[in-house]
Formats: sequence, structure tokens, C-alpha cells
Amino acid sequence: MMSFKEVYEKFKCNKTDAAVARKANLNKTTLSRIIRELIPANRNYLWSLCFALELNLNQSEELFDAAGIHMNRSYHMSEREKDREKFLKECINKKQYNVIELNAELYGMGYPLLGNQTYTKN
Repeated sequence: MMSFKEVYEKFKCNKTDAAVARKANLNKTTLSRIIRELIPANRNYLWSLCFALELNLNQSEELFDAAGIHMNRSYHMSEREKDREKFLKECINKKQYNVIELNAELYGMGYPLLGNQTYTKN
């Protein structure tokens, strides 16, 4: 089995880590720590990366597996969390990969946002 870093590198193609972090709405330090496996990736960070890397569901599942999280096991999740994940999977199937637009929709539905960056007015 490939390490998380190997799977991540396989999917990031020619993108820089900074570009992936920005697109995923993740702090660069957080992404670096996840890649180096200094902190465990949580479901929210993994979903953010799936969208930033524009992965399909099979590739997303591979990224989750590499982090030691089973994407399709939801027995420990609330119905609300399951609904959010269903929404995220639908977005991947529709190839709606813009995390900022998705966060606006998630916010409107009262779900937690993707990533860990906060938005500020310019």
C-alpha cells in the first residue's frame, strides 16, 4: 500500500503544494504537516484535498484509504454528517470542484465548511 504522501504526489500532478493548499482552503502549514504525516488528516481536510486535486470518487477513495480513513464507512456518523458527505460526493460526480463556491453552499445549508482557512473581506 502506498503512503499518504505517495498517493498525494501521484494526484497533485504539476501543482505546487501552495497552490493545492490555496485551492483546498487549507493553511499551507496544515497541508505540509498532513503530507509529512505529522498530524492525521481528518475527513474534512481530505474532502478539501479531493476537490483541490479535482479527483473522481475512486481517486478520492484512494486518498482517504492512504490516510487510513474509509470514505464509505459512515456507521459512526450522524445523519447530518451523512447528508453532508452525500452532497460532497454529488459535487464530485458533477465535477464541481471550486471549494469557495462549495463552502458558500455548505454555509447556506448549515454544514461545516471545507478547509481550515477563514474568509476575510478585502
